[in-house]
Amino acid sequence: MDSTWKLKAWAMVTMIVLAVYALVPTFLHFPETREALSAANKPVPWYFDLFPEKAINLGLDLRGGIYIEMDVQLNEAMRTKLDLLGNDLVRDLKDKNIEPVSWGQDDAHENLQFVFKNDADLQTSLGLIDKNYKSVLGRSSIPDGGPSTLQLSLNPQYASQIRKDILAQAVQAVRNRIDRYGLAEPTVQRQGETRLVVELPGMSDPERAIKIIQQAGKLEFKIVNAKINPVELGNLIAAARKDNTLPTAYSAEDVEKLNSALKSKLPTGTEIAFEIVRDSVTGQIAQAKPYLLDKTSYITGDMLSNAQVQTDSRSSEPYVSITFNPTGAKNFAELTKTHVKELLAIMLDGNVSSAPQIREPILNGQCRIDLGGSRNRQEILQEAKDLVLVLQEGALPARLKEASKTVIGPTLGADSIQKSLNSMLIATFIVVLFMIFYYRLSGVLADAAVIINTLFVFALLAMFQATLTLPGMAGIVLTFGMSVDTNVLILERIREELKAGQQPRNAVDSGYKHAMRAIIDSHVTTIIAGIILYQFGTGPVRGFAVTLMIGLVCNLFTAISMTRVVYDYFLIKRKVQKISI
Repeated sequence: MDSTWKLKAWAMVTMIVLAVYALVPTFLHFPETREALSAANKPVPWYFDLFPEKAINLGLDLRGGIYIEMDVQLNEAMRTKLDLLGNDLVRDLKDKNIEPVSWGQDDAHENLQFVFKNDADLQTSLGLIDKNYKSVLGRSSIPDGGPSTLQLSLNPQYASQIRKDILAQAVQAVRNRIDRYGLAEPTVQRQGETRLVVELPGMSDPERAIKIIQQAGKLEFKIVNAKINPVELGNLIAAARKDNTLPTAYSAEDVEKLNSALKSKLPTGTEIAFEIVRDSVTGQIAQAKPYLLDKTSYITGDMLSNAQVQTDSRSSEPYVSITFNPTGAKNFAELTKTHVKELLAIMLDGNVSSAPQIREPILNGQCRIDLGGSRNRQEILQEAKDLVLVLQEGALPARLKEASKTVIGPTLGADSIQKSLNSMLIATFIVVLFMIFYYRLSGVLADAAVIINTLFVFALLAMFQATLTLPGMAGIVLTFGMSVDTNVLILERIREELKAGQQPRNAVDSGYKHAMRAIIDSHVTTIIAGIILYQFGTGPVRGFAVTLMIGLVCNLFTAISMTRVVYDYFLIKRKVQKISI
């Protein structure tokens, strides 16, 4: 027996042993056992560390869980970006002793509008913009406001890149947040231009999942506008709700509708936001205090360098201490110097967290967020910890709006698994019996190759942590069929050679040689189809394509190399003179 045969035989045995090794955690349910022991504060058996930590990932349709589609509110993020650029430009203009009479964002046209004292200030400003902001801001047409009025909008190329960055950041932020909270093994991906798809296998509480994902962690600092007193503001809100049949609700959509209804009655460049106080027992909104705010966001959450929970030395109440990065510290210092004695609204996800008075300029780049209310200390502490986690992971670059959600219960997932396994077992049993009946001992060898092929597919799914879905199970069944077909092609060619009078060894050589072209053609064309399905398909289609391609590659090895090694063993080593076929 030559050394090449022995090398192939050892390679075959080694691959089978490795496949079984990779699937031990799946067969023996190691991950579930680890989780149960950890929850009970019991040690994990020592032999668990001898095997891979993870088993095969089951997809949403097999394990149960949540499928959520969310729209990324790009327009809001773009308006915030405009505010920050406008604030940077105003600061640069002050260095040249130019202060606009007024400036703000025109929401209708998504641009910045500046009014200057005279044409000289306007021309100096244009020179500064051309020098320092040419790549990000483009000049719009001069409106009817006069020659000293200027409109600026985002450069189209810059705006396009910002939108792409926002979507990429949203995907990463959501994935990090889910990982940090330990919800599940998530699948987060883009769909189209403005939508995210989130799959959370094994997650049974959709409301908690959506709350954590949607919590934007969007931190903003805005000045409270004192042009309308609180009593008058409350009357305006009540009248607007009555006249426009608006509900007494405080979601982002409801507040946006309220601001739209009051647009003509509010000072230019202002908006309404609420400070929400919830009942400590029921969790329902007990009070909603309205504020009139300047729309401009002077500082945002991406200017933070650190956030941590601390305790007030006087009241012993927890609060969140935040530290700004150099840009944020500079902006905060300018803001507090310019607006001494005014109220500064600290906003989180569109709601006012607190609105303290700026007593003096704050130059150290630090601030605090109080989370007090009619709640016990433990609840406040937990909220502070959650907020710090969100701020440290990074605020979502844009608000997410739920588009759709589907909850698949674990029972349905388990039922899908059981039905899939039953169908595979029944198909396997029938095929095995047919192959043995029709091809005798050669049929047994073909059956072994098909089973080992399936073992390799599951092992590769486990090693590469690919997700097995219900369409993926269908891909395995199709691979199973093609594996049987491959063996049938080889066995029929061997039969033909034996009938033609060939010796067993020559018949095997000719059978594999003549069947090879048809086998390679069928596998390559199907793999190409799988690549196209994976490239252009969505989640379920991709799951089918992955298992199909893995199965076909494994089949080329098991049906061609592995079975040939067994034939060579009997014909060369054992010198068998007759093949059972």
